[in-house]
Amino acid sequence: MGRKKDIKKLLEEVFGKYPGCKLIEPLKSGACLQATVEGKDYSIEKVEREIVISQGAHENPDLSVELNRAACEYMAASEKLEDFVIRARECINQTHDDCVMTYEVNAGIPRMLLRGYLDFARTLRIV
Repeated sequence: MGRKKDIKKLLEEVFGKYPGCKLIEPLKSGACLQATVEGKDYSIEKVEREIVISQGAHENPDLSVELNRAACEYMAASEKLEDFVIRARECINQTHDDCVMTYEVNAGIPRMLLRGYLDFARTLRIV
């Protein structure tokens, strides 16, 4: 049996590479999501045009996402943005195997709009 990927590397595959990065692309600099995987917190922040993923909780994330390793692996295997969105929705709805993803919006509507989350939310079909 092969070694499991480090969660940070897995999150980099999910959000830092195509197609997941296309979901983050419209966000403005300063936008921040907090992902919790296997009980550990990771900050996913848009800094200028880059996506920076670091271990540890963010002080004031716009959006908090809790997901399991299976959901990370499933979304990382996406080849196109539409496939990524379908897989993310399946994880949110818990309709694919053991994949689980929940989210909570922490920021108010004005901050979410200023940071570009409208396109993000539309693409993910959560609004």
